[in-house]
Amino acid sequence: MKILSKTILTFCLALSTGLPSFAQETAAQISEQTLPPPIQPPWQVCNETSFILNIATAGVPAGQAGQPVSVRGWQSLRPGKCQIINVEKGTPRFVYARSATLHQGGIREWKGRYEYCIAAEDFTAKTDISCELQNMTSAKFLQIIPTESRTAFVEPEDFGRLAETAGLQRLLRDNNYDIKRIDGRTGRRTTNTLQKFLKDHGLKPSISVEAQYTALQENALEVSKNIGMQLCNRTTAKLWAALAYKNEGATESRGWWPIDKGTCIQPLTKNLDGRDAHYYLRMETPAGTDKILRVNTKDAKEFCIGPSKFSALHHEFCQDQGYVAARFKPVPVGKSGATIEFTDADFNDATVSGLR
Repeated sequence: MKILSKTILTFCLALSTGLPSFAQETAAQISEQTLPPPIQPPWQVCNETSFILNIATAGVPAGQAGQPVSVRGWQSLRPGKCQIINVEKGTPRFVYARSATLHQGGIREWKGRYEYCIAAEDFTAKTDISCELQNMTSAKFLQIIPTESRTAFVEPEDFGRLAETAGLQRLLRDNNYDIKRIDGRTGRRTTNTLQKFLKDHGLKPSISVEAQYTALQENALEVSKNIGMQLCNRTTAKLWAALAYKNEGATESRGWWPIDKGTCIQPLTKNLDGRDAHYYLRMETPAGTDKILRVNTKDAKEFCIGPSKFSALHHEFCQDQGYVAARFKPVPVGKSGATIEFTDADFNDATVSGLR
């Protein structure tokens, strides 16, 4: 039908100008041949998650065709926003993203299977030199089709256009405000909670979304320093830690986290209030027999532990599940975070060995 319409249009034009129809067709063909090829739109990376993402990309810089791939990071990208990445069109490109450390619950990653170098702070890395020689570590990047003009990071919830509101909801939760559900929908509860945050921090309710994000991020970063559980090893040996706490309504125990002498770790980065958190530790000894953390019988709760890395949800009949029951020590209640230090005097000889 489209071809027929074009033929009729050409014929009518030929009658009106006095030119043969084939001449008009020839002119149209020449015109089509001389048109420049369509311009490939720039590559943009979009954040459709509820997390603030730090993004690293690998590709040939724009205008440097023939040069090797280089890696650059980090670009901060808030939910609902896109960022144009300047790479040479038609060349290989890769991307890696991880959530900002200000979010509770640990870092999440969006990755693939191609390893490139990254650094803790802003960086540019070469791909023909090992990460170790560049004083960097490696991360697994996702390869992107060179003709793809838009790459979006998503969560299983697939927020799409609702990502901006979902991000505000997550940041409110990261600030320890009561957000029951992150769904990206602007309801009364979300609006009222956001207004409470603004009022609590002396901010006008009419400030822009960008200003709201800035305030929530800055405060969440401060909150993150005082939440969760930090365990510090002040003993003369290496420690191994296991935790038990409520997670999504169920109590789970997990381990093991190694803690070298003179170091601290933060195995739990969520608000402790209401989690009924407990901890259990073992100490290595030169004799090869572990010591265990001293726990008062009155305060202790029993949870399951395993001989290697484990995650247990049920804590009755541990042996039937291939675990061993152990007495955990409680974290003081009513606090969002706790830092606990351990010395040699906190440990007794273990009755069961080989559990880590």
